[in-house]
Amino acid sequence: MTQLTGVVMQDQASQYPGAGQVTMPADVPAQFMLPLDDSCTLYSQLLPMAGSPTRLALYQNSIHSLSLPSALWDAFQRACNRGASNQQLADIIKSDPVLAATLLRSVNSAGFGLRTPINDVGRAISHLGHSLTRSVVARHSFSSNIASKGKEYHARTLWKHGMAVSALAEIVARYIPGCDGDEAATLGLFHDVGRISFDLFTQFMQSATLDPEKGHLAYECARFGCTHIDLGVLLATHWELPEKIVQGIIYHHHPGHSSADTVPEEVRAEVLAVYLADLLAIRLGFAGGNPGLMFPHASFAGMLSKATLGEIMNDKRVSAELTRVAAIEF
Repeated sequence: MTQLTGVVMQDQASQYPGAGQVTMPADVPAQFMLPLDDSCTLYSQLLPMAGSPTRLALYQNSIHSLSLPSALWDAFQRACNRGASNQQLADIIKSDPVLAATLLRSVNSAGFGLRTPINDVGRAISHLGHSLTRSVVARHSFSSNIASKGKEYHARTLWKHGMAVSALAEIVARYIPGCDGDEAATLGLFHDVGRISFDLFTQFMQSATLDPEKGHLAYECARFGCTHIDLGVLLATHWELPEKIVQGIIYHHHPGHSSADTVPEEVRAEVLAVYLADLLAIRLGFAGGNPGLMFPHASFAGMLSKATLGEIMNDKRVSAELTRVAAIEF
């Protein structure tokens, strides 16, 4: 089993009241079997939910009033997509002194245990790798637009969850034929962004308790009148993120409640990579406040043809990347 030496398990407490404990069900396909522990909750099912049109219209108006992220994010993503060098990426990052300082502070965090501080942005990118660098740039670019004002969710914990899923999705993508690792990593970073924005609407919260027989989407709908998927799509559309990322957000929970053919083919592999990465992140202590597990529909099993999920969990890159994510300070 993967051991995360030095990783602080950051968010074992559930923010979904009523969650119980977990025993691996017997009908999970062999490809998706995982060793589980008492930090996880197993949902009997994950019910898809439709948000209230009235509530969504209200939320949409509020989201449209948010400022747009800086052009730096687009410039960074375009540079990554064309295979830019670390120095070229560094030049983009250095155009924002606050971001450059944030990146240097991240790489010099105590968790990385550097003997000599890194003071060059290009070297910082080399040490962090593109996945973590992308995560730091994204958080800097987007978090100020949806700064948490309430207590329903902890924004820092959710960004850490997104960073973990992003890093793991890039690894999982290598085990799924035809999966684009960069796109899976970007989707992993944004898949739960709607959960962060719930705190913008705490005045509309209703009392609710998670029923493991229905899953957390039903809980969110009862509490807010919509799910984090709905809010994630509104945010991603407002931010003018690529359509494939918007589609990925729409379908990122489909493996838990629907067959593979319900997910458009052009995003199916990346959606599965993110879904499996999410399971691994929850199992390994980066749940983002939601410890619930719902294993994928059996129709997705054939897509994971190179290894089982348990074998991927034991990939040394998994523990290495999560150790690095845990070391990031912000």
